[in-house]
Amino acid sequence: MEENQVPETDKDLSNKEVIKSLKKKNWKSYFKEFFMLFLAVFCGFLAENYRESLSAQKIEKEYILSLIEDLKTDTTNLSAYISFRKEKSVLMDSLAEMMLSENRSLMGNQIYFLARQVFNEQAFFYADGTIQQLKNAGNLRLLRKRNVVNALLTYEKKVKVLEEWDENDNRTKSTFREMGGKVFNSSELNKTMDSDMRFVMPTSNPQLITNDFKVINEVAFQIHYLSKMTKGNSLRAESLKSDAARLLELIQAEYKLN
Repeated sequence: MEENQVPETDKDLSNKEVIKSLKKKNWKSYFKEFFMLFLAVFCGFLAENYRESLSAQKIEKEYILSLIEDLKTDTTNLSAYISFRKEKSVLMDSLAEMMLSENRSLMGNQIYFLARQVFNEQAFFYADGTIQQLKNAGNLRLLRKRNVVNALLTYEKKVKVLEEWDENDNRTKSTFREMGGKVFNSSELNKTMDSDMRFVMPTSNPQLITNDFKVINEVAFQIHYLSKMTKGNSLRAESLKSDAARLLELIQAEYKLN
């Protein structure tokens, strides 16, 4: 054997040590790489969630601000609706009493003038653009304050009730319209509105076309009934207006918008 030659057994031992060292080194390296990759993915996940959270909060705030504007619009519309309904109820009560009076022949101008206004209408237009967007897009979940969502849905239900009563009112007006031809002169009634759709007081003292008290009473009954429905709707609208004000206060308090 040559002097510098390494025995085969020593070579085997040396190779085993190198392999063992490489294995140990590779295991640590793999673990480190895996950990760094996991950390990068996890941090990316957190960052994405944070961005989505910020985006959701921004969208939520936009919806909330839009809801506030809708509620303010509702409050304004309800105020006009209530005022109109109260005045109209008084008007119709006066009309019915004049028709039933023994002196109705002396009040033809007022009777025809008020009779035309029975058909006058001012509806309540519900500003529901924002809530419909929230519902149709499935975005009600973006509103984190569940008490606000519940109050909003309750408010919407009360609006629907008012709209249903308005429909009942319109159906009753249709009945009055059908019966009106039995007591009012159509030509004279037509003269109570000018070309600009403004009400005009007659000057010729037009008369009812019948003196049959039973027929007159039937029409007067419908007018009284309409008056009470109109007054009832004004009271429902006042309650709804209070709900709108409370909902506004709730939203502003929950989202700290004051």
